[in-house]
Amino acid sequence: MQGILNISLDIIKSNWRNLNNASNGKAAAVIKANSYGLGMLQIAKSLIDAGCRYFYVANTEEAIILRKENPSKEISIAIFEGFFEGTELIYKNNNLIPVINNLIQLKRLKKYNNLNKKNDPIKAILNIDTGMNRLGLEYSEVDFLYTNRSILENIKWDFIMSHLTNSSDPENNSNVEQLKKIKLFSKLIPDTKLSLANTGGILLGKNYCLDQTRPGIGLYGIDSHGKSIDILSKKLEIPFELHCPIIQIRNVGVGEKISYGGIDTTIRKSKLATIGIGYADGWLRLLKKNSSFLIGDQTCKIIGNITMDSFMIDITSIKVNTLKEGCHINLINNSNLKYILKDSKIISYEFLTGIGNRVIRKYN
Repeated sequence: MQGILNISLDIIKSNWRNLNNASNGKAAAVIKANSYGLGMLQIAKSLIDAGCRYFYVANTEEAIILRKENPSKEISIAIFEGFFEGTELIYKNNNLIPVINNLIQLKRLKKYNNLNKKNDPIKAILNIDTGMNRLGLEYSEVDFLYTNRSILENIKWDFIMSHLTNSSDPENNSNVEQLKKIKLFSKLIPDTKLSLANTGGILLGKNYCLDQTRPGIGLYGIDSHGKSIDILSKKLEIPFELHCPIIQIRNVGVGEKISYGGIDTTIRKSKLATIGIGYADGWLRLLKKNSSFLIGDQTCKIIGNITMDSFMIDITSIKVNTLKEGCHINLINNSNLKYILKDSKIISYEFLTGIGNRVIRKYN
């Protein structure tokens, strides 16, 4: 038996529409890492139905899969990883948009487009580092461009982009500084659109939305800590529930040690249910501390270690008559994710992308 992740595409569409409204109608969607583990192709299709026309993925492999299912030129697909030697025809033949992350990539793009003037050139996004120190042109490379502006000419730029480092902290002054830097740099390429805000950036306000936003985790109604997002007086919804099977129920006496290492001991005669999901499926050992599940109107917790394929919960006080081997219980719902992740050192990105392939995705 397998766990089931029930995913509401209607809720995802509604969340994107709300984020788009808060973005001056200019929201793209970041669907890298298989849409954070929830299913890239299914979610892309639903977002296209909702009106989204611009998508970001991590690498060319993801982009090719997405383009194969969405061949229309109306759908733009940009790739964060950069423009590497040998990928020129991949971008060209699949109508993909490279994010240019350094001066070497910029010169490579310039050379390729100069050699292929008769064909449509590869359009691109220019990424400048305004404080993340992860991807994007470094400060020295930006300085080089100020004195060598011609290298930027005759390239069809979709956007100048950068990435906020502290958007989850509205009081952090680095947000203001990064906004100033991208606006200042944009004077080098007049009339080029700007993209800065992720989900957190949208929440900072319309000044940060510029010409395009790039919501990712917000599509699923939560922030990095699993808390619900409020935007324009509307609460976004969590569009998924995780249901996992009970694979055994057993009665255990007083003073019995439970699971590997016997880390917990029963203090009463107990009824335990073994749940068919474990750390191989993304339910990591670190999640035990806050894992609390509601069955009927009763709460139960994990007892013993979370193991590779399963963990046990104490159902001694549960009065639901239908609780039996083979039935599924709801581990994640619209209200408990923030509590499960609280103080676990696991963020929602890690949790979602870590849900394994053995868990079945069902869409409605």
